[in-house]
Amino acid sequence: MTGLLQDVRNALRQLRNKPGFTAVAVITLALGIGANTAIFSVVDAVLIRPLPYPNANRLVMIWEKRLPDGESQNVTSPATFLNWRERSNVFEQIAACFNTTAILTGGATPERLSVQNVSPNLFSMLSVSAALGRTLQASMDSVDGANDVVVLSSELWQRRFGSDPRIVGSNILLDGKPQTVVGVMPRGFQFFVKHGSFGQEQAEVWAPMTFSEKSRSFHGRYLQAIGLLRPGVSLPQAQAAMTSLALSLEAQDPESMKNWTFNLVPLRSQLVGAIQPALRVLLGAVGLVLLIACANVGTLLLARSKSRSHEIAIRVALGAKPWQITRQVLTESFLLAAMSGAAGLLLARWSASALFAVAPKGLIPLEGAQVDLRVLAFTAGIAALTGLLFGSVPALQASGARPNEELKEGGRSDSEGIHGRRTRNSFVVAEIALALVLLAGSGLLIRSFNRLLAVDPGFQSKGILTARVELPSSKYKDDPKISEFYAQLLERIRQLPGVRFASADAYLPFTGGIAGTGVDVEGRPPLPPAEQPEVDVAIVEPHFFETLGIPVLSGRSFTDREAREVTHTTVISESMAKKLWPNEDPIGKRVTIHMKDQDVPSQVVGVVGDVKHAGLDAEVHPTAYWPHPELAYSFMTLVIRTDGDPLALAPAVRQAVWSLDRDQPVVDLRTMEDLLWASLARARFSTVVLAVFAGMALLLAITGIYGVVSYSVAERTREIGIRVALGATD
Repeated sequence: MTGLLQDVRNALRQLRNKPGFTAVAVITLALGIGANTAIFSVVDAVLIRPLPYPNANRLVMIWEKRLPDGESQNVTSPATFLNWRERSNVFEQIAACFNTTAILTGGATPERLSVQNVSPNLFSMLSVSAALGRTLQASMDSVDGANDVVVLSSELWQRRFGSDPRIVGSNILLDGKPQTVVGVMPRGFQFFVKHGSFGQEQAEVWAPMTFSEKSRSFHGRYLQAIGLLRPGVSLPQAQAAMTSLALSLEAQDPESMKNWTFNLVPLRSQLVGAIQPALRVLLGAVGLVLLIACANVGTLLLARSKSRSHEIAIRVALGAKPWQITRQVLTESFLLAAMSGAAGLLLARWSASALFAVAPKGLIPLEGAQVDLRVLAFTAGIAALTGLLFGSVPALQASGARPNEELKEGGRSDSEGIHGRRTRNSFVVAEIALALVLLAGSGLLIRSFNRLLAVDPGFQSKGILTARVELPSSKYKDDPKISEFYAQLLERIRQLPGVRFASADAYLPFTGGIAGTGVDVEGRPPLPPAEQPEVDVAIVEPHFFETLGIPVLSGRSFTDREAREVTHTTVISESMAKKLWPNEDPIGKRVTIHMKDQDVPSQVVGVVGDVKHAGLDAEVHPTAYWPHPELAYSFMTLVIRTDGDPLALAPAVRQAVWSLDRDQPVVDLRTMEDLLWASLARARFSTVVLAVFAGMALLLAITGIYGVVSYSVAERTREIGIRVALGATD
């Protein structure tokens, strides 16, 4: 122990005597350790740390899958969900949820809230309790019609109701209907699966979802489903059992269930599946940066060991053992690593904050990413490993010192030899190779991202303002009233200065999901629902195609008359025309779009260009456009093309809405370019972060090359001086 303490004191003295070397080594290693710690804190929160549910390892999402090659994670219908709940024997519990919105009134200003309608047993299945009051309970809130109770999120309770505990038992107005608050959830509680959700925001209110007898025959798919596996049931066993159940349901109801099976996805995989590959790439990238830093410092230590060769030779000549020399050099390495670890931890906190700042909202669940004991343990471990990596080779070289050769001619002999130079040069070659790997990967990502930017979305995004309006069903109960509101609103917006076109769409591109259904072509034998061609269905107002700049390829767009009354007309996309009428002119043809209780064939009046609805990297889907009166949705997204700055119109758009209904909130005021740019968030984030790490690796590699060249020049100073004395010139 005394010898080790002496080594520590000697190492501190050596590092203090060489402040330049110490600073360069600590900064280099701190960059590598800090980057690894920052990324690990995110990886730990997203991929490693257990989910905040006691039985998280038994929770799975239950999706429908259309065979042979349809969407593998499709939402389900009430009829199918009820069959699962009653006939499956591999689940302890099954719950369903559907995300929607509601307007909260009764305060100073109306506010749109994200509402999650859930099976009342969801909370018991997740094993979570309310922080105040109670959660929804199957025994109390499952009766059809008994859905006038809600549970609030802690954040909504604090923001809107001032953390008043008397909120439990009181009524709030949602969409004009009184709802009794029965509980408040703990801070941070959420259950939100973005895939398959019609809402794109985490819930602030939970309401019970009940099923009537009619639900058993309703096959419209819109529900997300989650199940809790029974203890001892593995995922493959559950998948096999559900596949068998799918065959049974198909035999029972072939018209609705033919070619449909089930797909089980573990909840963690569902929550992190989209970002998991990117995080693993980033973790590998920072690992390479750390290796480059270690090689860089190892090169510096090798160069420094040459300058200390005389000192080490004297120690050996005085009786020092090789293991003592090795311990001395490793002690210096571990001290450097410890200092770098401390600096890297501070850098990691700053880096994590910067990472959170540049990461688009909702891309990565960063709430749990923090520098805690787990991250501290990781930093300590990575620092120790770093010290061993960059210190082992210099330590072994120092322990092999030959004092007789070194002490000749006052230590001016070439004691390092060819082996030492090769080792040092190998470190530099390794640095350059690793840096090139990162640069090549970053270059490929940048090229892919540039190609993605060049993809035509099918519309012109510049100069368009979007705004979401959702009418409460309590005030707007019938379709004519809904259609009339939007017709009047758009007419007022079109009168605003600077507005060229104004329209609306229920499912605007890049804002989330879109309705889909099967169709039948008139004049052909009707097909059962499971075999019908599937198309997306968009509900739009007149001048929609002109507003977004979607080209009309043949026929026409909708008229103002079709904005006021049901005319059973449709405009279809080019891909739908090719799918249903591959070698025919579709204008004038009739198609039944199965979206209403009583379907009436719609006449095709126009064909427009395809639009990439889900994102620039998504496939084009066949799409049918209906005028709004055909299916009068209460929610619409306004689209307004302007001559100037679109956001400058936002106050005027709000006033236009409030001039018709003062209690109507206007939300999600964004430009279409912002929506398009947000759809690129994941690709942009991965590209930028990897490019930063590649640049860091290149900088470290350049520093390493500079250090080796500088050392080589310094080592040959005597030789160069003799050459100059003998007449050598530049």
